[in-house]
Amino acid sequence: MAAPPVPAIEQAAVSPSAAPRRRPVWAFPVVVVAVLAVVAALVVGIAGLTANPVRSVNANGTSTLHGSFQPYECDAARCAGYLQAGARSVFVQFPGGCPPPARGSDLTITARPAPDLGSAAYRAIACA
Repeated sequence: MAAPPVPAIEQAAVSPSAAPRRRPVWAFPVVVVAVLAVVAALVVGIAGLTANPVRSVNANGTSTLHGSFQPYECDAARCAGYLQAGARSVFVQFPGGCPPPARGSDLTITARPAPDLGSAAYRAIACA
């Protein structure tokens, strides 16, 4: 018995002469750039979360602090603010008579812990 005739629509769908669709030439570079952007964002995000303004604790009881300064209360007599590194910050009180550091300035100071001011609070030994 002869096979029944196949409609033209089905013949076109299974025709070996029909070339498969190709992705555009620019698709692969776009994917590579997107993957690199995600990796860079992860590195920056993790570095920001793990940063710590307390660089070291010295044998004499002082600590070396480093970060970006954000003033809290500064006047002619005294200046206090926060040193921020990544997602963490510490409160710092400078000695009387010190000129206030500029907002956002990058500081490295030596300070002693000041538990009477709160947790993660320090008194700077000298002006910044």
